[in-house]
Amino acid sequence: MITRFKIILIALSLITPTILMGHKVTLEDKSLEEIVNNRMALMQKVKSTSSQIFRLLKTNDYEAILELNETLLHAATEFKDHYPEGSQHKGASEEIWNDRETFNELNDKFVSDIEMISLSAEFEDSEMLNDAFKVMAANCGACHKKFRN
Repeated sequence: MITRFKIILIALSLITPTILMGHKVTLEDKSLEEIVNNRMALMQKVKSTSSQIFRLLKTNDYEAILELNETLLHAATEFKDHYPEGSQHKGASEEIWNDRETFNELNDKFVSDIEMISLSAEFEDSEMLNDAFKVMAANCGACHKKFRN
């Protein structure tokens, strides 16, 4: 009985890391279709969340804005990782890969803009919040102008 228990424990200790590591998928391990679908979904999340925040700007519902902005921040923070080398595809300009420095700078600015929205909402400053949102939206337009087909 003890030997059987030891065998089960050893088997579990060998299998568990394999199972855990097997579920960790990086973008490099995904197909081009998966990568493109994931970044399109992420972009849709950014667009949808931004629209929701925009509708809330006039309500001064700072708590709801902060909650949505946290979702937006999370999406923006991981955004540039969804464009690994070799994942070029229609809808995304080659310039993303040719001018990665500018793409990353615009993404970093986008993240900073979103953080400013959070700060404005925390201060419950509607004027600052509206200005921060406009800056963030303008940054979206600048990035799309340069990097979207």
